[in-house]
Amino acid sequence: MKKYIIPILVSIVAFTSCNLDKYPYSEVAANEYVKDATSVNNLVIGVYNGLYDVLYNEWAMTELRTDNARMRVNNSTSQDSKLIEQLDQLVVLTANAWVQDYWDALYVVVNRANTVLANLEVVDDPGLRARYEGEARFLRAWMYFDLVRLWGPVFIVKNKTGADEARYMQRSPAEDVWALIEEDLEAIVNNSLLPDTMPSTDLGRADMKAAKALLAKVYMTAYKPSEPKYARASTLLGQVLEACGNPTSGAALVPYADIFDKNKEGNAEIIFAVRYRSGNLGIGSPFTTLYAPVNNGGNVAIGAPKQYNYPSNSIISAFNVNPGDLRKDVCLQESYFNKTTGVIVDNANARYCNKFIDPDMTSEYDAENDFPIIRLADVMLLKAEADNELNGPTAESLTLLNAIRERAGVPVYDMADVASKYAFRQAVRSERRLEFAFENQRYFDLLRWGIAVSTINEFLASEPFYAAYDYVVNPIAEWQTLLPIPVSVLNINKSVAQNPGY
Repeated sequence: MKKYIIPILVSIVAFTSCNLDKYPYSEVAANEYVKDATSVNNLVIGVYNGLYDVLYNEWAMTELRTDNARMRVNNSTSQDSKLIEQLDQLVVLTANAWVQDYWDALYVVVNRANTVLANLEVVDDPGLRARYEGEARFLRAWMYFDLVRLWGPVFIVKNKTGADEARYMQRSPAEDVWALIEEDLEAIVNNSLLPDTMPSTDLGRADMKAAKALLAKVYMTAYKPSEPKYARASTLLGQVLEACGNPTSGAALVPYADIFDKNKEGNAEIIFAVRYRSGNLGIGSPFTTLYAPVNNGGNVAIGAPKQYNYPSNSIISAFNVNPGDLRKDVCLQESYFNKTTGVIVDNANARYCNKFIDPDMTSEYDAENDFPIIRLADVMLLKAEADNELNGPTAESLTLLNAIRERAGVPVYDMADVASKYAFRQAVRSERRLEFAFENQRYFDLLRWGIAVSTINEFLASEPFYAAYDYVVNPIAEWQTLLPIPVSVLNINKSVAQNPGY
């Protein structure tokens, strides 16, 4: 399935004032529309459709707030630059419009998933009913996984919530949110709600591999290595690797550049991705427009690109440790060729995030590239990480780590290089940074490892860009790792507690 768009069923969009129950067009008057399995399938497609708005701003909540990226120019007075500056330096205001948009987008997907779950009884086929339930639970769990990591305690919404109820609703403790995430994903895995592999006609819809991989990441985020569910993560990851053929070398993996090639979508590396389609259908990828360099004269991308998610000196230096790293040019570029002048443009304004650029895009915000959410390399490095934390370096964990390095064209490790638990841990962390640069993973990894504050402070102090500001960037504190509850929510419900520090 290439597109996640469904026919307009109702022309009204209804939502409550607290944005906890925003209904897309496909869900209004669902009791009148949902009559059979086909209509429920359309609702499921509508859940996937909501992921476009989630990803549109996710880079700013994640990658931009790490040492991988920064804003391109400083001291700009444009509205977007001020929003970027807040997120870039983790000094976010409660009225930040991008934070509001991301919050709303997450809850729209939650609500759409809830609508699916509330209408499963009309599906007569038990296999289809289980699958639709599994897809809805997977997507709802993913949204809450992002919510709890970025905001901490949030609103748990599992049913249709009226305006009056939403006005007095309170945030649930973070442990309750984690429990809901686990409940959804464990229901999928324990009850076999999803198929092992989706048929080719449904390419892009979540299967059991995606659910197991996400549950493993949840366990590794929520639990310590001394706790049983952390060990359970290793088992789940092993099952996913087995389902993917147990790759043990770089040669057994999809070449790195091919992973993101728009002509090779759905390749063996992709476990789950958000799919895009160009052609002015309203479901094209926006990232070529968001990331390509400004004033590039059409040499990188047409239109008026924004040059957001600007690669930092820090990430460039990290790639340059191994000059032959095949991932660097895929992830970022420091120059481009001007076809008109015949000159290579290599100044600071030529640097850009290259990973999701579609040079053939013919309309702004309408590229073809898919966006990977869970990759085989993610599973391999998580497995290596988990096993090291549980038992120290093993031959298997080293094989998994080296397979990723071998594909990247960089020297592999001998066991003597990473003989201690600490050394292996650092090697895996360094590899994850390079392997998943600009895939919205870095911030969540830093949080999971408990090093977000120290890493970001070191970056702010060492990146030359920040010295050009006419004020000193203060070191961030732990409270700044969470985003503020949007001011629109607080304006409606005065009793809702804001996150500390805001």
